[in-house]
Amino acid sequence: NSALQRARATLKQHLPRHRLDWAPDSDPSREERELLQRYMEASERGDAKAMVELLREDAFFAMPPEREWHVGNEKIVEAWVKGGFGDDSWGHLRCVLSGANRQPAVAFYVKRAGDSEYRPLALDVLRIEGGALAEVTAFPLEPLLRALGLPPRL
Repeated sequence: NSALQRARATLKQHLPRHRLDWAPDSDPSREERELLQRYMEASERGDAKAMVELLREDAFFAMPPEREWHVGNEKIVEAWVKGGFGDDSWGHLRCVLSGANRQPAVAFYVKRAGDSEYRPLALDVLRIEGGALAEVTAFPLEPLLRALGLPPRL
């Protein structure tokens, strides 16, 4: 019993927030599709200001298996900018709309200086609440390409 109790406590700590609130499979509403489109466009432009506006003030960002996570739209985007977001010397992004865990997702491909193709970078699984992005969980894209039916290069 004690091992089961410890396992439940550990799972509770590591599972995504609001996991019981995940909606069943359904197409995004028109408003959600517009939000997703704006998210992809801001990402491809490297527009940090637009990203802050798309995220809820109390948004949550995680990138498993990294232990670091961020709360707050400005802190999240600040971390992305420190990682190279919006810096042309880091690379240029292209986005493809997808889905994972019954949630909308955006697949990111990056074209680095000297490359002729966009290569897989990350999959952002998104939770939308109240017309804004409440949660972004990013995963390495390459291992997920086949399961998501995404191309290996753009």
